[in-house]
Amino acid sequence: MHNSLKIAVAFLVTFGITGLAGVANAGQTASSSAATVSGISTKAPKNSSQTFTGTGDDVIDVLPISESVIIAITHDGESYFSVKSKTANDEYLDLLVSNIGPYSGTRLQELGSSYSGKKVLGLLDVSAEGNWTISIMPLSKATSWNGKKAITGTGDAVIKVPAGTKAGNKLVMTHAGENYFSVKTYTSKGKYDSLKVTTAGVYSGKKTFGGKAKFIVVSASDEWSLTRKK
Repeated sequence: MHNSLKIAVAFLVTFGITGLAGVANAGQTASSSAATVSGISTKAPKNSSQTFTGTGDDVIDVLPISESVIIAITHDGESYFSVKSKTANDEYLDLLVSNIGPYSGTRLQELGSSYSGKKVLGLLDVSAEGNWTISIMPLSKATSWNGKKAITGTGDAVIKVPAGTKAGNKLVMTHAGENYFSVKTYTSKGKYDSLKVTTAGVYSGKKTFGGKAKFIVVSASDEWSLTRKK
């Protein structure tokens, strides 16, 4: 029942980390630093390092962020858990997590200018019965991958495209499980680039990286692998 609920929620949305219990809104920090992502020099957006811990339902006031970031999230409860991102005016941005039971994963929050206006993160709306942590980090903190061999994992992840990857290189993707699986690519600024796959169940397939891909976002609850083929 739990697996089928995960699939249903994930398809409706279409669309990995730290310790546990504490006091909501504790440990909030902000920083800005230079970094290099896949050979591209980037500057961490203002306020892109913030960490929160808590238990149960909460609404977190986030120091405003207007450039894309990654958000690492954990939860140790057995019941429903969700995290929604919103503006300071309580306008919905994204459903970052919707899950039953324990969770550990990393999501990419796209921010800044978009077709619907400028998106600025101001609130995180948490629904939970257990302990949780949420860490906001610059894109440079995404998982590194040298591309020389397959990268594997379980659950949601944000991965840097290997340095030297060409637009025509192949991205081989596999998924072992019955739940939802998707792979998307994003630009160096954390803007949506393309959807490589969205499916449920066991999968094996291949797509080109494309010329703008600098980050890969995996959405999954089961085991997956990515391989680069030149």
